[in-house]
Amino acid sequence: VSSDIVGMTYGSLFDATQTMALPTGDGNTEVQVVSWYDNENSYTSQMVRTIKYFGKLLNK
Repeated sequence: VSSDIVGMTYGSLFDATQTMALPTGDGNTEVQVVSWYDNENSYTSQMVRTIKYFGKLLNK
């Protein structure tokens, strides 16, 4: 895990260097997307975002 993501408040960080698009042979394309996240901090940040969202709904 890269130290670049420690403390990040986003849900995850998209890694374009690890993401691949491959043809499946039947005319479709399969895409493998890679993202990095700091499990504890990202989870907490998402919970805070969710609580704020529902708080705004209750205050309307």
